Amino acid sequence: MILVDSTLTGYLCWQILTHQEVLVLKWIKRLALVATAILLLALLTGFVYEQWGRRSVDRAFPPPGILVEVDDKLSHLYCSGEGSPTVILEAGINEGGSQTWEMVRPAIAPLSRVCAYDQAGIMWSERRERPRDAEHIVEDLHALLTAAGESPPYVMVGHSLGGLMIRVFADHFSDEVVGFVFVDSSHPEQNKRFPADILDIMAFPSPLLLRAISAFGVLRLESPASPGGLPQEVGETIRAHLPQSMIGITDVIEAMDDIFSQAQHTGPFGDLPIVVLTAGQFLEQHPYQIDAATTARLQDVWSDIWPRLQAELTGLSTNTDWRVIEGASHYIPLDAPEAIVAAVRDVVAAQREDTPVRHTDGPIIRQVWF
Repeated sequence: MILVDSTLTGYLCWQILTHQEVLVLKWIKRLALVATAILLLALLTGFVYEQWGRRSVDRAFPPPGILVEVDDKLSHLYCSGEGSPTVILEAGINEGGSQTWEMVRPAIAPLSRVCAYDQAGIMWSERRERPRDAEHIVEDLHALLTAAGESPPYVMVGHSLGGLMIRVFADHFSDEVVGFVFVDSSHPEQNKRFPADILDIMAFPSPLLLRAISAFGVLRLESPASPGGLPQEVGETIRAHLPQSMIGITDVIEAMDDIFSQAQHTGPFGDLPIVVLTAGQFLEQHPYQIDAATTARLQDVWSDIWPRLQAELTGLSTNTDWRVIEGASHYIPLDAPEAIVAAVRDVVAAQREDTPVRHTDGPIIRQVWF
């Protein structure tokens, strides 16, 4: 009797526990369904909010230049001034695109014709489906200039990654380029020269993450402050376009290895006039939130390798001038636009007069020798 009672009691307890487990599983499933529904609703709301925001931005911030149709896509080009050669401003990988140059372009216009533009998917230019490596970017730029009625010769000005772009442009259209200004330009071999831990610190976020926060309204809600140094209205314009511009930037990030590889096979460029501008304090106000020891490591490595890479850019021609801009960070177009204007003036003068490029005006500079 005791054995039967024990067996029955155990069976009843098992039934009760099994029933409770079933109830718990049912509640877990219900909660999972509710959580999924809430997540999907949030994503849908964010997506709708972002699409509404983009339409509002298009109305509130019309392009200052012209929209030119190239291969069924609209691209934004902003030109001013007259005279030859035409100066082309290439921002590289930058959410501001043509607007990055608003402290520079108006000052160059009295000297010669000058054009800034937006790469595909950035600011007012429509996104393109083909890869955003350097070769495709420069082909698109050349097609844009041609379609807009702009004509060579060109002086190419490239900031940061834009320095690689203008090298590839000159390699593809060598008979149209008559000079360069490299503005704290990237170097084709920099990712091979810097240690792995430094590259990890400087790495871009995941492209998937960037696309997600752009598509679902996160960037529009939590967009960073407008770039310093620009007029307020220009900064507001860049900030308003940031979510859609981030998609274009991400396209370039995904092609980064190809961009460096393509640029590595360019040059030299004979005796074309070249001015190399280098930031005097790239890492003294480093924007990343990192600890003091990592910052010190980054500064030590960067201050050793970066000037050497910049010095190598002077070997792209037998007619070069290297200027290190005191007090300027990597963002020379914002910190020292007058240095870029002076460099353009000197390259244009060298091209027009067929003379060696020389420093005639601009901020205090220093030269570095190794």
